[in-house]
Amino acid sequence: MSSFPRAARLLAVLALAASGVALPSVVEAAPRSTTVGTAAVQPRVVPGQVLVPAASVQRRRAVIVFDKNYARPFRSRVVWRSWTRAGAKARWKLAEEVSWRAGSGTGPRGTDGCVRNEGWLPHGDYSFVQQDRRDGNYIDGRVFQLENKRCRNGTLRQALFIHSEQTVTNGQCRDERGDQRCRWEVPAYNDYRSAGCIKMSPGDLAALTRRFHRYHDAGVRYPTSVVKVRVTG
Repeated sequence: MSSFPRAARLLAVLALAASGVALPSVVEAAPRSTTVGTAAVQPRVVPGQVLVPAASVQRRRAVIVFDKNYARPFRSRVVWRSWTRAGAKARWKLAEEVSWRAGSGTGPRGTDGCVRNEGWLPHGDYSFVQQDRRDGNYIDGRVFQLENKRCRNGTLRQALFIHSEQTVTNGQCRDERGDQRCRWEVPAYNDYRSAGCIKMSPGDLAALTRRFHRYHDAGVRYPTSVVKVRVTG
């Protein structure tokens, strides 16, 4: 807008004021913001992550625990735990706890978290992104893709998943000779073995995913204060 209309409006206001006409005050509109409770929070976009405003009260949190079994690595456990609370000052209460069999690692160094593509995952907390129909070169279907993690000696572990052996659409491929990467074949083959990831049966992975989807969406990297994977044992 040019300066002329603004100046003209100012002259008109001064003229009316001099004539004794009462005028309403005019306020320039401020940029829009979103409101959470009583606090205004300027919207911002964080790719792959949910914005959790400081003014909001977190009422639910969850963790997926991979509990290592050193004596029998392919009989380790994945545990889903979720908590709720009534308000900011209320205590967290355990709402649900469910566990399933899981495995990780393969070969003679399968319990060494610093061995790429062979050892199980390093201890620690992980953020992740869940996908319902991953179409990968080797890992397909439902997955929880974990962030990269450095182990105790600094080795960077990458391509870390909780997954199963299934098709992109979470089905089972045709039974053929040999160990099929898209077919769960326990006990004929030990499909709990994994080149560094966490493996679950298709049905157990589906049960874990259903619990995750009660309160969380696919394709979103939530803060670890909301939901995370914890590797321990």
